[in-house]
Amino acid sequence: SRAPGMGVQFDGLAVDAGHLARRSGVRCVVDLDRVPLADGATVDDLAFGEDYELLAAVADPGPFAVVGRVEPGNGVELLRAGEGSPDRNGRLEDVKDRILPMVRPGMPSENPQEGGAQVLVEGLQVAYAIDGDRTIAYITRQQFDAWGISIDELHEIALANLIQRSEAIEAQAAHDGSGHINLILFQTLDGYDASRILLPSLHQKLRQYLGSPFAAGIPNRDILLCFRNDDETVQRLSAQIADDYRQMPHQVTEKLLLVTAD
Repeated sequence: SRAPGMGVQFDGLAVDAGHLARRSGVRCVVDLDRVPLADGATVDDLAFGEDYELLAAVADPGPFAVVGRVEPGNGVELLRAGEGSPDRNGRLEDVKDRILPMVRPGMPSENPQEGGAQVLVEGLQVAYAIDGDRTIAYITRQQFDAWGISIDELHEIALANLIQRSEAIEAQAAHDGSGHINLILFQTLDGYDASRILLPSLHQKLRQYLGSPFAAGIPNRDILLCFRNDDETVQRLSAQIADDYRQMPHQVTEKLLLVTAD
């Protein structure tokens, strides 16, 4: 059979399915119950990588294990064990408190609004997801249209949830040779650290330490690094951010962002 998309798994099923989805302009839905596991392995092991298996999208799978499907949309949706349908089929009132924004890379030929996203800056977009125990299910345009809300209303819901989730988080700070804070790292590993670049209070809270405007890097979804916008710090950290972007899963961007008052 012809394989419209195929890759060797090195980084884990979810990560490599994301590569396949992004490059093909589709969404990959993976049913965790269907994934063959080695003796002693669990579903949680699917994130570790080094699988050395082939992941392919084909019309006829033949003798190979079918672990999901490809459909219109963006990203990857992992169905939790025992679930018969994804969260995105739920009612708004059932999932409203779990809707969060997700900053992710945009494809040059993609119309973000058709996929339920908005442009943040060139090359980046804000999508919206339903957060679950083991899944992040992207919300499609058809879904929030069915809910009877606009994308701006969806953004307000998601941002309010992100603000609430971020109230008690702690950040790590580093100091320069003079004892002044020159960078602040947010890395909670909840899947939404990069999205915290959207927090309305971010500039106000950090400008006293980093000056205004300050720079930020989001090489993958689990890192938000804010730092002073001076030549020495930018030069030193930009190479590290680019390296992290190339090596880490869930890539966002290697470009630096400037955080201003507005």
